Amino acid sequence: MSMHQMLTMDVGELSAFQGIRSERLIRENYAPTISDGRWRKLALSFMTLDKPITTYTYPLISHWDFAAAPGSGAHHTHFGGLALHTLQNLEYAAAWTEVYAQRGIKLDKGLLYATIIIHDCMKRFIYSFDDDFNFVKAEDPFIAKREDHHSWVLRELKGRGCDRDLLASVAAIHGIDDVALDGGVKSVAIVNHYLAIGDTGLQYTKDDVRPEHVIAFLSDSDWHWSGQVQRKTGLLAERMARDAGLSRNRLMVYLGSRFSYENVGDYIEKHGYDKAAEYFTALIRG
Repeated sequence: MSMHQMLTMDVGELSAFQGIRSERLIRENYAPTISDGRWRKLALSFMTLDKPITTYTYPLISHWDFAAAPGSGAHHTHFGGLALHTLQNLEYAAAWTEVYAQRGIKLDKGLLYATIIIHDCMKRFIYSFDDDFNFVKAEDPFIAKREDHHSWVLRELKGRGCDRDLLASVAAIHGIDDVALDGGVKSVAIVNHYLAIGDTGLQYTKDDVRPEHVIAFLSDSDWHWSGQVQRKTGLLAERMARDAGLSRNRLMVYLGSRFSYENVGDYIEKHGYDKAAEYFTALIRG
């Protein structure tokens, strides 16, 4: 395949590299271990959700399949990014549970895995790319003052009759870091902020913190590294695109969709940009 032929690949073909594989592993290895049938049904339904039953402040701009959706503007911004990000979080969580188990601490894996599967699913409706493959979204900047994918998923969970245990766990995954919006320090402030703007009517206290919440939060805090390798992939794409006369943004999305930003960034770390450009150009050309 030539570099120019690569640009004609459609979303389905690109999502097959990371997204479809990741979704299959989620369904095969993690969803079946959610023993609570209510939680398992919710987790699977959010992956295939066609029409939300709750409202969202901003216009919806997309309707991705779970396996095709981008993961974020800061990390996993490629086709299949949402599924890959979710799978990675589940893999991190599984490792953390082993550490806890060695110390005799029993965890509810079903609560943990359902939380992770559900937590970013509303991105399917509010993340997209424009015609020039710039990432676009319909939400406030993190941390949202008014509305974002996390406040919406909490509202959608409540609207679907989710019990407090799972709803509180999903709320905690994005905010159990004790940082207040005013710049001070206040316990579980972010969790309660999201519960409030998500119209849940719930309050979260220090006594609500569970090991599953902590593991979910830690597992979702991979964006420092994934964001760094995404940035490096962008620099590589700029170099490769300039040499081949291609679109930098589209080439970057392609590299992430096919190889993952983690793999591209790791190769750059080990071999540098020149060798990385040669290596990935050769792979693309087949």
